Amino acid sequence: MRLIPSIAAALFAANPAVARDIIVVSPIYAQLVALPTPANFVASHEDDRNGFYALELAPKGEKLDAWSQLITLTGSKGQAATTAVTVVAGQIGDGYKVACPDTFATRLLPPPKVRGAVAVFAGYLGCGTVDGHSEAMVFLVMQGKSEIYTVQWAERGPALTKPPEPDPAIWQLRAETLAQTRICDKVAGEQAPYPSCTQ
Repeated sequence: MRLIPSIAAALFAANPAVARDIIVVSPIYAQLVALPTPANFVASHEDDRNGFYALELAPKGEKLDAWSQLITLTGSKGQAATTAVTVVAGQIGDGYKVACPDTFATRLLPPPKVRGAVAVFAGYLGCGTVDGHSEAMVFLVMQGKSEIYTVQWAERGPALTKPPEPDPAIWQLRAETLAQTRICDKVAGEQAPYPSCTQ
């Protein structure tokens, strides 16, 4: 596991409506991204190489190769100039569909207004059976000034013989949490915890 020291987590007032407790702020290439995260999630892996940044957070006590839930933030350097958010969303969906063609589920979600995003795509994806378990997630693809960012909240469960049906009581709450993500300009001289992006 490699954690980059630049990550900052700032305490944020809990809001039961979106179940967020902390904001994790990451400088990702040209801008900052503030990701709302439940307080019981911790950074399990962070990497930045070849123009691709990834941060993965899992519930405390869970390993990256054996998680029940996983929140992922990614950034692709300079991709906003060449790739639309719909194209990136399609690539993510294709990955799920290839993994479980017989139990694949997908739903379009209304794209939220994410602060600082030029364009946003929102969706739900699910696999009834993949590697011996089911897996589903809500995700956003967001265009910043230069980068394409994604945030995903995934969950694993028992294997199913049919496509998973999303429970609105669970997945709507998670989608609303991810919708509180912010993309912010960097402020010269500002250091972690980057208050300009958490206020």
